[in-house]
Amino acid sequence: MAPKIGIISPSSTLTQLIRKKIEERGLAFAIRQASQEDALDAAKELIAKGISVIISRGNTARVLRSRLNIPIVDVQHTFFDCYSSYQKARRISDKIAFLATSEGYMNILTKSKPFLTDALVFPINPLLGTEATEKKLDELAALGIEVAIGGLSLEKAVMKRNIQYIMTTADQDAIQDAIHAALHFLKIEEEKIRKGLELQSRYELTRAILNCVSEGIISIDHKGIVTNMNAEVNRYFETLRYGQPIDSVIKKSYFSDVLTKGEPIRGALLSTGKHSLIISIDPIKLDQNVIGAVMTLQKQTEIQNIEHKMRRVLAQKHSADKTFADIVGSSPAIQAAKKLALKFAAVDSTVMIVGGTGTGKEMFAQSIHNASGRKQAPFVAINCAAFPPSVLESELFGYVKGAFTGALSEGKPGIFELAHKGTIFLDEISETPLDVQLKLLRVIQERKVIRIGDDKVTPVDIRIITASNKNLNDLVQQGVFREDFFYRLCVLKLRLPTLNERREDISELTRCFLKNANLQLCDITEEALELLASCEWSGNIRQLSNIVERLAVMCDNGIIDKKLVLEVADDITIPSGDNLPEILAAATDSGSVTEKEFIYQILYRMNGNKAAAAKQLGISTTTLWRKMKRITESDPHYFELVRYKK
Repeated sequence: MAPKIGIISPSSTLTQLIRKKIEERGLAFAIRQASQEDALDAAKELIAKGISVIISRGNTARVLRSRLNIPIVDVQHTFFDCYSSYQKARRISDKIAFLATSEGYMNILTKSKPFLTDALVFPINPLLGTEATEKKLDELAALGIEVAIGGLSLEKAVMKRNIQYIMTTADQDAIQDAIHAALHFLKIEEEKIRKGLELQSRYELTRAILNCVSEGIISIDHKGIVTNMNAEVNRYFETLRYGQPIDSVIKKSYFSDVLTKGEPIRGALLSTGKHSLIISIDPIKLDQNVIGAVMTLQKQTEIQNIEHKMRRVLAQKHSADKTFADIVGSSPAIQAAKKLALKFAAVDSTVMIVGGTGTGKEMFAQSIHNASGRKQAPFVAINCAAFPPSVLESELFGYVKGAFTGALSEGKPGIFELAHKGTIFLDEISETPLDVQLKLLRVIQERKVIRIGDDKVTPVDIRIITASNKNLNDLVQQGVFREDFFYRLCVLKLRLPTLNERREDISELTRCFLKNANLQLCDITEEALELLASCEWSGNIRQLSNIVERLAVMCDNGIIDKKLVLEVADDITIPSGDNLPEILAAATDSGSVTEKEFIYQILYRMNGNKAAAAKQLGISTTTLWRKMKRITESDPHYFELVRYKK
């Protein structure tokens, strides 16, 4: 069966994307790739072969629509293809311009401008002719633009001016919508031919167009009588019919300025009792006289869902890649911390993580996020000590255009907005100034944020995790940390053990660091591990990681031994010795007692207290633990009686 839907594609990229979509659906469309100059001839050729509906894009679609008398479906520009092209351009330069050659492209770029930081939206009207286009491109080059984004028709002219060019690509959803619309138009055209009723067909075509959009649409005449509406409207107003006055369901006052002054309304809020709607109203004019108006309606929740999708795109860099499985260690201290953190992940309460520098506070914060119901949403982290007070406030809450000197012209969302539905991690919360603490307290209590320089309140749904390596109780007593803020933050408290408190994990951590380090493969001796385990680690895991990397770099023969540790690790506290005392050495040399018997006797004498036994033996607790582990590997029940004596 010959295809009834044709595609006039202005670029090879769009051709490939559409071909893939129609193949996935098992559809048969006639595809022609043609430049804007050749598009009309290609379309006429398809129509001669029985094509009833054509899909195209941008300016090419507009030209075809103006010259042909069949439905032309446009693959719409969306925020997501604009943002994708913008991201590609940012890899080349930050001097970027979008070349808006159609009204539809201009509209979506205008709406997306707050998210296309520093990009210039540059309108070009191809209908004005080649000379006017060339003049506009000369203006573009004079502005110092280094990369332009647009359609195929301008590529050569732009690149001739030594400006790099990125072709706009189509969003997969936009292609899918265009295919749906084309199939719908085809159905209408076939129905029109079958019935032979041209007037009825045109009416059905208009109805189909109205019903293809997700918004509710109502048109009225100058007296406020409903002249048209789509099926979506009946979701909100079940009793509204053609020919009824609009004020039977909506107060006519909403339309008064539009009908009398011809002034449009944008983004007004309308409550029906069941639904909260965002409405826009535009006047219908004939010879500058207002003859009616068109209202579009959309559920507020649907707009919020679109906003959430856009936020997810913008917040892709704000993600957590660590889980509890990435936290290395099997010591009781770290296992207890993980168990408690996992319990905290199941609720939405604010968590305060307390621990010294290098204990892994952010890793635990990310793990809590990824184990929670918010794991699909953004994880946004900020170090409160890394910013001056004025900058910190703008990073937290965002700002609007012109809020202060140096502010971005389009404003900027704060991390509370970026983290909507997700988790915020406020590290070094102790360094937050008192005035910022007060504003944070208000946001935590009310779950609403106001950008600097704005009066608009934005609701936010977030989970807050904070961290500090200072004692906040002491700071409260000193008057540098608000007491009410402290209690609001410290709902759930997680204390992370220092590395000195979890020495049993040092061996596992060291081997993990050696494995993950992008260096030569190294092994480490047991003596070297025991020495590292006996050291004092004021910098915790971060310090150990740095020392291990240093050892791996300095290692010559592929083996890190005790001697190398003593030579290289000159900035850690190494104990004077970790061997058994001379009495044990003498006893074991004479054969009167074995090492494990001697350890057993000391443990028994100390009632199983390992710390006291280690002190008596003159070795570290970790070294004693290792020696006991080796003994129990061959004799699991050797220390059983000692255990009973505890």
